[in-house]
Amino acid sequence: MEQALDSIFTMDEKKDIELDKECLDDSVVTEEYAQDRVKKLREKLKEAETKAKEYLDGWQRAQADFANLRRRDEEAKFEFVKFANLSFIGELIPVLDSFNLALSHGNKDVKPVHDQFFSILRQNGLEELNPMDEMFDPKYHETIGVVPTDEPEKDHKILEVIQKGYILVGKIIRPAKVKIGEFKSPEGVPLG
Repeated sequence: MEQALDSIFTMDEKKDIELDKECLDDSVVTEEYAQDRVKKLREKLKEAETKAKEYLDGWQRAQADFANLRRRDEEAKFEFVKFANLSFIGELIPVLDSFNLALSHGNKDVKPVHDQFFSILRQNGLEELNPMDEMFDPKYHETIGVVPTDEPEKDHKILEVIQKGYILVGKIIRPAKVKIGEFKSPEGVPLG
């Protein structure tokens, strides 16, 4: 039994236990001694409660950190999957451009193949940017020229799309190449 006590209690605690045994054996427990023992026991209980709270707080933080790590890992996997085909789809865009060129030259025989091909790309997150008559936005469009206009409402408006742009799952992979309107006042001075 003493070996079990050695592994559980500190040296001071063992001394307190020995004193308790002596007092009980002598049947002489003074009120002052009893109050002192209760005070020490309350202090030890308070220390134990503090340690238990620290351990619980640490465990809860570890659980929260693990949950956050798991969430970030899932988000990273989702992002990886989202853009895993970026390179492959990027290589297919010139093929899509060839289809668009054939269609613009009146070759209607390629339309069913174009539509099927673009449908597959769309299912994988590709969106087409064909910004005709939209206001120029440098985030989505690349201007390669201007078209003079005598209509003020067409100033900085896309008047010609030279090459369509593409967005893959919300990320620009190629801006649309466009020509924008440039309004000149009757005196020949640009508005903007």
